[in-house]
Amino acid sequence: MKKHQYLLTQKKLKQEDGAQGGLIFSFLSVWKWSSVVLVGHDDGGLLALKAAQRAQESVNPVHVDIKGVVLLSVSFSREVVPAFARILLRTSLGKKHLVRPLLQTEITQVVNRRAWHDATKLTTEVLNLYKAPLCVEGWDEALHEIGRLSYETILLSQTAEALLKSMKELPVLVVAGAEDGLVSLKSAQVMASKLVNSRLVAVSGCGHLPHEECPNALLAALLPFLAKIVSLPDHHHILQRQ
Repeated sequence: MKKHQYLLTQKKLKQEDGAQGGLIFSFLSVWKWSSVVLVGHDDGGLLALKAAQRAQESVNPVHVDIKGVVLLSVSFSREVVPAFARILLRTSLGKKHLVRPLLQTEITQVVNRRAWHDATKLTTEVLNLYKAPLCVEGWDEALHEIGRLSYETILLSQTAEALLKSMKELPVLVVAGAEDGLVSLKSAQVMASKLVNSRLVAVSGCGHLPHEECPNALLAALLPFLAKIVSLPDHHHILQRQ
């Protein structure tokens, strides 16, 4: 299962802000960032697009300039939490100690092994890092909430197309793992074709988590894109230092 990060702010969000979308702008406001490139993985990519859409429509509470968007392994129709785990979480069984180990096995073994293309990179040490959050009290409630929010972000095809069209000339980099078993390369190609100012990069020998499985290849794709829209040092020099 991919790792989720949550942004915390002392400012209260308005109800109409939308829980996750509002957090993006609140985070930018707290750090006083006025110019950014948004990077989103999986359903996080949808949040990045919605934030960019909101900024372009002047419904922008912090007046931030979004220079571009990077989409990593993004799909508008895939649920983050597998159906098997989601169903168990919604039942009384999900609260039973007998079922929790089953959910942990489903998440750490099945989901993560599907997300990685090269199984040799998914070592015991890496798997243990994924297991660590599942040892925290309340992990099952958090997983249920992730599943609920992920389900709510699934878009109808017409809504998804309208969102993509709203990007207009905004630079968008679409990155996909060529061997992604969760989001097909074809779906990434279709998404990129509907974005006016986009570039598609398929990372060979990579699954659903390019930022974890193939970080150097991802960096090689990101730096030229970023160099075109923001001031960066020589990106060739940066790559040589990796």
